Amino acid sequence: METLKRTAKNEMWYVLFMLPGMALFVLAVVIPLVMGARYSFTNWDGVSDSFASVGFDNYVQAFGDPSFWDALWNTFKYAIILTILVNVLSLLLALVLDAFLPLRNLFRTVFFLPSVISIVLAGFVWSYNYSTGIPNLLSHLGLEVSSPLGNPDYALFGLILIALWQGVGSPMIIYIAGLQGIPGELFESARIDGAGTWKTFRHITLPLLAPSVTINLLLVLTGSLKVFDLVYVTTNGGPGFATEVMSTYIYRTSFASFKGGYGMALSMLFFLILVLVTVVQMSISRRREVEL
Repeated sequence: METLKRTAKNEMWYVLFMLPGMALFVLAVVIPLVMGARYSFTNWDGVSDSFASVGFDNYVQAFGDPSFWDALWNTFKYAIILTILVNVLSLLLALVLDAFLPLRNLFRTVFFLPSVISIVLAGFVWSYNYSTGIPNLLSHLGLEVSSPLGNPDYALFGLILIALWQGVGSPMIIYIAGLQGIPGELFESARIDGAGTWKTFRHITLPLLAPSVTINLLLVLTGSLKVFDLVYVTTNGGPGFATEVMSTYIYRTSFASFKGGYGMALSMLFFLILVLVTVVQMSISRRREVEL
């Protein structure tokens, strides 16, 4: 017992290095989360210091709000499509750029560069491309096109294309790192045994890339579910309600409609949904890693 106490006393100074990070986490995450949960049970307008408790009225209103369900549907549609496209495209690029290819480092840099650009700048650039650049270019070919961001049927897919262009670089680097960690002897053995390209990929490459797939799926899915800046600077949720996602709907409800309490309730519900999606996705991915 004395040895344990002496060890704990000697190692206690390590806690000092954790205190700044813990303090920042409490100030930036824990306290706002607790305050938000408190305000979600009030009629706070988001500005004044006075408010009254309304119980679960905000949550009951949320479940009966068609706009809430529409924004949630847009959010999941955007996130699922983008997650699939980003991971498929980044994996294909990683497979190509990990193989012997002249100037492959140059191509890696070219495909990674868009991820260095902020999503706000990418939104402004592509808004111009959609409205002016691409229509002017295609007009020389006799084709008349308009920006998809102004069409309710295609606006969300226009945003997905922007996010795909900007977000494929980082997952590609993770996949390349995973590919370079696979021993070359395995591919050599598969080649000797007569395995073709598809069988080698299916039974060697993909199983050993499972941790990289899990990381990329988690990062892309959670990031796309929380999308705000891209929608805000390009369509602001329009046209109509076609690109309204949960983050922009919560923002508009809290600050434009002055329903801070209701906005906090929406935030709490969305937080719980994000936690549930993350837990489910992680459990499925980890089980899939074992099966592979």
